[in-house]
Amino acid sequence: MEPRNAIVTGASHGIGQYIARALAGRHMNLLLVARTEAELARLARELQTNGGKAAVAAVDLGDPGAARQIAEAAAAELGTVDVLVNNAATEPQTRFHVLTPAEIGNVLQVDLISPLLLARLLLPGMLERRYGRIINISSLAGHTSFPYTEAYAAAKDGLTAFSRVLHSDYRDTGVTATSIILGPVKDTGVSARTLAETGLTANTAFSVSPQKVAAATLRAIGNPKAEIVVSIGPGRLLKALMDYFPGLGPAINRLSGADKLMTSVADYREATRAYPACHNNSQPA
Repeated sequence: MEPRNAIVTGASHGIGQYIARALAGRHMNLLLVARTEAELARLARELQTNGGKAAVAAVDLGDPGAARQIAEAAAAELGTVDVLVNNAATEPQTRFHVLTPAEIGNVLQVDLISPLLLARLLLPGMLERRYGRIINISSLAGHTSFPYTEAYAAAKDGLTAFSRVLHSDYRDTGVTATSIILGPVKDTGVSARTLAETGLTANTAFSVSPQKVAAATLRAIGNPKAEIVVSIGPGRLLKALMDYFPGLGPAINRLSGADKLMTSVADYREATRAYPACHNNSQPA
């Protein structure tokens, strides 16, 4: 089956835009989801010039009712959904003990709970049609022990485990789940916005392009696997080595300068928290 209709969350910024463009290039009708309607509308106008449909839904995935809102918007705009790309994420970028319970809960809601609930709502229709692709954008953060990402890493590792089990349980139904596990992505996304905001610089030697992430998304549709690792070098081998040697990830962080960089980011975030006029602007894409 050639998929026709897709949802992309976190479509207003970062790699979500690249994924949306790749899907539109395959002539899919899209529902673009993010918090900011104006930014979604600009992307929708761009994609519609190629003749496809691109509807928008301004939804905050931190809202416990977000999955239901998105599913209802998809039913109204697309009818059926063949592909779900759970891409939206938030990352506070500060020391874990400084975060409030509400902030930790928001990370888990955006990065893990809403994606799971949205997949659950769409799964019955996919099973009925015997076709569906659930693609979850995950991260190597937990495997590399990337600094100051405790809640984010927990959510993303949870998303990877969810994909693995779902892919196995529904393997004979025509519905698949894939976790696209990312290393650092250059020039876009939360990291790029953080560097622009703080004026810091980062080593991009270990980063991949957002186009490579979009290409992996297309592979997950055409040749689905439980996991696709997108990183510099042999990604699956590197992930396996870091699982077997837990000290390898922190060593890479030190050598690449990630420890020093993220300490500076955390200091910046925590300094802004001290002033009522400032706030942590790491929000869902």
